[in-house]
Amino acid sequence: MNWVAPQDHGEERILLLGPRVTERSAEMLRQMEINYLDQSGNAFINFAGVHIDVRGRRAEAPYKSALPRAPRGGVNLFSTKRSQVIFSILSWPELLRQPVRTLAAWAGVSLGQAQETLELLTQYGFLDDRRQIIPNRRDRLIDQWAAAYPTGLGSDANTARFSGDWQGFDPGTSAVWVSGEAAVPELLRPETVVLYTYEFPTQLIRAHRWRRNDAEPNIFLRHRFWKPVDSHESSGINEPPWLLIYADLLAANDSRQREAAEQLRSQQH
Repeated sequence: MNWVAPQDHGEERILLLGPRVTERSAEMLRQMEINYLDQSGNAFINFAGVHIDVRGRRAEAPYKSALPRAPRGGVNLFSTKRSQVIFSILSWPELLRQPVRTLAAWAGVSLGQAQETLELLTQYGFLDDRRQIIPNRRDRLIDQWAAAYPTGLGSDANTARFSGDWQGFDPGTSAVWVSGEAAVPELLRPETVVLYTYEFPTQLIRAHRWRRNDAEPNIFLRHRFWKPVDSHESSGINEPPWLLIYADLLAANDSRQREAAEQLRSQQH
C-alpha cells in the first residue's frame, strides 16, 4: 500500500486528533488528504468547500497551563496558624465570600497568613477558582485537619491540665466553650471536659478549686483561637463548632470518644 497516496474513504472523512502532530507527519497527512487537529492548533481540514490549513504552531508549555502550581516543597498546610484559617472556613463557609481581611480577623491570624493559606488550599486542590471548598474534597480536608490537630492547636504545649469537679460548674462572668466528651452527653457518659477561653480563667479555677495535674487530669484548658468579629459575646457556657468537638474527641485517643466522634460526624450530613 502506498502510504503517501491520497486515500479514498467514500463520503466519510477521517479526522485525527492528538496532542502534537510533527511537521513531517503533517505533510504526510495532507498528501493523504486526512484531516487532523493537534493541541497547539495545527490543522488540516478539507471537506465540502471548507479548507483550513494551519502550520508551524508550537505549544509554549504543553499540559501545564491548565494545572495548578505544585505546592512549595516542605510547606505544612496544617501549621497552627493555617489550621486556624482552615477551621474557620470549614466551620463558617460563608467567610469565603467575605473579604480576606474579615477571614483573617475571624481566624485570629494576619492578613498575609490568611491569604497564603487560601492560595495553598487552591494549590492542593481543596478550593476551586471561585475560592469555594470543592464539595468532594471537604471530607478529606476535615480528615487531614483533625489528624493534625493533636500536634498543633490541641497539642500538649497549648493545653493546661487540671483535676477537680467540673460537672455543673458555674463560669461566672467568664465566657467558656465546652468541648470534648462533655459536649456530647447524649452520646456517652462524660468523664472529662475540654474548655476554651479567650483569657486564662484564673477566677474560674480558684472558685472551683481545680488543681493543676499533669498526671491524671480530667479538665483540659485551651486558648480560644477563633474570634468572631460580628457577634456580641456574653458570659456563660457556649458550644463551639462541631468540628472542634470532633477533633477533641479523636485527640483523646479513647475508643469511647472515637466512637462518639464518628456518630457526631455522621449527624452533620
